[in-house]
Amino acid sequence: MRIGMIGMGVISKFYVHALEYKLNDPVLVAVCDLNEERMNRFLDEGVSCFRNYHDLLAQKDIDAVIINVPNDKHFQICRDALRAGKHVCCEKPLTLTVEEAKELVSISKKTNGTLFTAFHRRYNVYFVSALKEFHSADEVASIHARYLEKIEEHAGEDKWYLEPERCGGGCVADNGPNVFDTLAFFLGNMTVESADITRNQQNVDVKASIQLKTDSGTPVHVELDWAYENGEKKDVHIMLKDGRQIYVDMLEGFSEFKSSLYHEYNEILLDFKKKIESGGCHGEDGLDAVRLVNETYKLEALKA
Repeated sequence: MRIGMIGMGVISKFYVHALEYKLNDPVLVAVCDLNEERMNRFLDEGVSCFRNYHDLLAQKDIDAVIINVPNDKHFQICRDALRAGKHVCCEKPLTLTVEEAKELVSISKKTNGTLFTAFHRRYNVYFVSALKEFHSADEVASIHARYLEKIEEHAGEDKWYLEPERCGGGCVADNGPNVFDTLAFFLGNMTVESADITRNQQNVDVKASIQLKTDSGTPVHVELDWAYENGEKKDVHIMLKDGRQIYVDMLEGFSEFKSSLYHEYNEILLDFKKKIESGGCHGEDGLDAVRLVNETYKLEALKA
C-alpha cells in the first residue's frame, strides 16, 4: 500500500518513524506541506514532495493518505481525498462539527473508501494488556480516565493548537476525542451527563471534569487538563463489579517525552491497512467522538 502524508507537523514524525523503520507495508511515497523546509529531508529519499495537497491527491499511484493538518482543515481535505478515490487516515478529531463528520461518513460509504481516525491510545500496550483482565463491559462498575498535559509542550511549532477557531476549542476538542474513543472502544456507546469546564483569559477551555454514562448505566469520569505542570499523565482506572481494580498507566516506562506514541502509531498504520483490506471502516468511530465533544460543549453552554 502506497501512502501520501498531508501535513508534516509535530505528529508526523511518529508516522514517518513507523513507515521508515518498522513497516515494509504500507510505504511512504509522498509528503505535502506548505512549509518546504519540513520536506527537505525527503528530497533525497525518493519521496515526492508537494506544497499543494490537490497535486498529491492527483497522483494515481497513491492508494491512501494520512491527514495531519490543523483540525479546522480536516473536513475539507478528508472530503477531497475520499472523492479522489483515496483511503483516509485522519488525525483526531475527525471534524469540528457533527454535521461535517456525518457528511464524511456518507461520502466514505458512497465511494467505498476507508475513513479511519487515528485514535492512538486504544493501541497503547498497557491498555491492550488491561483489557485482557476481564471479558465484558458488563463486568465494569465505573471508570476514571485522566489526560493531563501542558499544551504548549505538546504543540511545539504547531501554534494552531492554541487558536480555538483552528483547534475547535481547547482540551475538550483536542484531547477529549482520544479519551472518549479509548473508553468507548471497550464500553460501547456513551452519553455526556455533566461537564464542569475551566477557561483561561483567552476563553480557551484548559480544564474539564466530564461525567458520562454508558447505555447500560456504567458511570464514567473523564478529567482533562491542558495546564498540567508535572509533565504529562495519561491513565485509566477501571473498577470491576467483583471488587478488582485495574490501573492503566499508559506512560509507564516511557521516560522520553511522547515516546509512547511510537509504538501506538505503528499499530495505527497496521490497523489502517487491515481496515482498508476488510472494507468495513467508514468513520463511525470518528463521528462518535465528535458527537461526545459536541455534547460536552452544549452542556457547558446550558449552564452559562
